[in-house]
Amino acid sequence: MEINSVETWKVSEDDRKLEPDSVIHEAEVVLRLNGKVRRRLCCLPAHLEELALGHLMSEGIAAFADIEIEHKGRGITVYARRKSGTIKPEKITSPLKITAADVFHFIKRLEENSILYRKTGGTHVVGIFCGPQALFVEDISRHCAIDKIIGLALKNGIDLSQSALVTSCRQTLSTIKKAINAHIPVVITIAAPTDLAIKEADLFGITLVGFARERRFNIYSHDWRILKNAH
Repeated sequence: MEINSVETWKVSEDDRKLEPDSVIHEAEVVLRLNGKVRRRLCCLPAHLEELALGHLMSEGIAAFADIEIEHKGRGITVYARRKSGTIKPEKITSPLKITAADVFHFIKRLEENSILYRKTGGTHVVGIFCGPQALFVEDISRHCAIDKIIGLALKNGIDLSQSALVTSCRQTLSTIKKAINAHIPVVITIAAPTDLAIKEADLFGITLVGFARERRFNIYSHDWRILKNAH
């Protein structure tokens, strides 16, 4: 269940009435690594396997090929096939280039897939674009939404090094680090980036785009990946 109905008082300047309202469902999910609790995450209780896969990769813990996952109810147990350890982040050298028109198209598709947000106003939406392929996830947590889309992309065999991550949420140091660990060369948001996000994106070779809306956007790092016209 993604949406719950609650009774709420609707108040205006001259009126007050009790009406039903739609709210997003929140759950606590326990992520275990080799039987030990790794993290407790508050998120929408959907795409739980994808959440585990994406979280481990985006946090630099284990690669996709190194793990097996079991989940019962809202608990996720992750088993490492080999000894898991920290994956050292590397500079992204992907030659991927996109056009300004691509950025506008990605944002339009993101808005079209903000289904739960339109009903509740309670989610972030993120997407992965790789050539003609596009995947979308919504979650109450921007970190979990990014983890889930990374995990979903891995399960669908998408090459993240040739992909753009498009989000409705602000980009901070913590979210950019997820893109670095997943080897994603382009990150686009309709919201703002922080100064540390920009610095980290520039250092690790990520093209960071912000305020992508109303047919305009800002490029904060590695602008060479965004072409004016199709080539």
